[in-house]
Amino acid sequence: MAKTPLFSALRRSLQRALGKTPGEGPDAATLAKRRAFLQASLGAAGLGAMPALTGCDDEEVGEETIVIVGGGMAGIHCAYQLKEAGITSTVYEASKRIGGRMFSSTGSFPQAPGQLCELGGELIDTEHTTLHELAKQLGLVLDDRAAEPAGIETETYWLNGVKIDNAVIQQQFNAVAPTFQTALTAADDENDSTAYDTLDATTLDQWLKDNVPIAMYPELHGVLQVAYRGEYGLENTEQSALNLIYLIGSDEPDPFRIFGSSDERFHTHLGNESFPRMLSEQLDPGQIELEHKLLAVRDADGGFELDFETPSGPETVSATRIVFALPFTMLREVDLSGLTISEDKRTMIAELGYGTNAKVMAGFSTRTWRNATNSANGSLTTDFNVQQTWETTIGQEGDHGIITNFLGGQQGLASANGTEAEWIQGVLPDLETVWPGTQAAFTGTAVRMHWPTVPTMKGSYACYKPGQWQFFGLEGEREGNLHFCGEHTSLDFQGYMEGAAETGAFVAAEIIDEQGGTKPQSLVAALGVKLLFPQAVYRAGRYGRLSPFARRRLKRDIMRRLAAEADAAE
Repeated sequence: MAKTPLFSALRRSLQRALGKTPGEGPDAATLAKRRAFLQASLGAAGLGAMPALTGCDDEEVGEETIVIVGGGMAGIHCAYQLKEAGITSTVYEASKRIGGRMFSSTGSFPQAPGQLCELGGELIDTEHTTLHELAKQLGLVLDDRAAEPAGIETETYWLNGVKIDNAVIQQQFNAVAPTFQTALTAADDENDSTAYDTLDATTLDQWLKDNVPIAMYPELHGVLQVAYRGEYGLENTEQSALNLIYLIGSDEPDPFRIFGSSDERFHTHLGNESFPRMLSEQLDPGQIELEHKLLAVRDADGGFELDFETPSGPETVSATRIVFALPFTMLREVDLSGLTISEDKRTMIAELGYGTNAKVMAGFSTRTWRNATNSANGSLTTDFNVQQTWETTIGQEGDHGIITNFLGGQQGLASANGTEAEWIQGVLPDLETVWPGTQAAFTGTAVRMHWPTVPTMKGSYACYKPGQWQFFGLEGEREGNLHFCGEHTSLDFQGYMEGAAETGAFVAAEIIDEQGGTKPQSLVAALGVKLLFPQAVYRAGRYGRLSPFARRRLKRDIMRRLAAEADAAE
């Protein structure tokens, strides 16, 4: 999966270079057959059926005081699924709104009042099955961004002031593919972790310099440097080389890809914030407490006490169980000295890397990048200061358009300087060079979200620094009655809205199981076959802590077995 259109395109190019067939999967009839088989498999496993719509069980289960800290997608989804199972919880959110990094902005562009942009997470993959299922349950429409008219360029590359043809990138990928495959094979050695540990400790920047040298592959080297800076949000000198190597093998053709490929092709028609907002509307009055900033947590009488700062003064809350659904950037500022947790967990809370991504959205009176002269869809990767862009208004009505300037690393930090319009004015010459006419079409209106300086976030999303892959999965492991969820705890979708959505549901499932309750239909449908995979946030003891490669092998084995059984079923 990928957070940006560019990154997915690069992964497809690399898959082709490795002799694989990216995006290839089973036909619709086979998918339908496999899905029906999976429904039956989940039922046989005692996990319930997978109907299209949620069902609510009004039976009250258990006698606990459950506190969920964090009102983003993970925390809200957890509370919603617990309520569906008859379990009460209370969500405490530090800011004045729920939704966290699912944050839609409507009406920000007065010249096109019907258009919206996403201040946070924007793109939804076909394989983001939890979000797709929730969209069905909530009645949300997902716009398909994939269809482009013939002749429209879907990826534009500019380096050193020159446009780079996609064929050049593919040719250079073909040349370095054996090097990538060798590194992947060595890191995936079950009996010797030397290569894995070495790659983890090596910076991505150094690995690219050594293995994709700029003297031999200037275009590919430059594009990869920009791609990873945006995809993970930190400078490549601050990222582990495994961020690249591990993801090489994460897209494979059938048989184990049951649900489809990574494509970033969907966006919520009413804005992605609709997911947490509509889920929160299903909660009872008083279940969400806004403007409650967590200051300290400690053990107390077999449970816990939490100290909050609120507009009306300090407030202390008791709980028998806590779900930490806030990013580690914020949890590391909480006084945890009185809390019993492992040293490894303390280390990850204190040190887990987070990107410095920012987004600046600009309004244009016409979509000049799509005119007959430019014939592009707005997706740009360049070594200009603008770094990366894409069009946010694909699928939205009107002649006006919105370009999102997506920034990471030092440029992400620098984009906080001046006003939003001043930033766009500074990068407009870049856009004018690439797509003539863009500068004149700028309406003067821009919107910025600078996640590194948002007081309740202080970062964009998780990004492993050198040496941090050794803790893979630890982020989400529970510690007694302390649970953890959020994008940073997802083993498959770290950094994605899907990661937040699924881990919130997994923690709810863990609590429901522990209380002897029955998972609601809404939860089983939202997680589906994921319930059978090894997860850090749900029933982690089934398999123990696995390395990322060992987990991937086990997951693929499960998928292959299910696919074979489904295909063989009458």
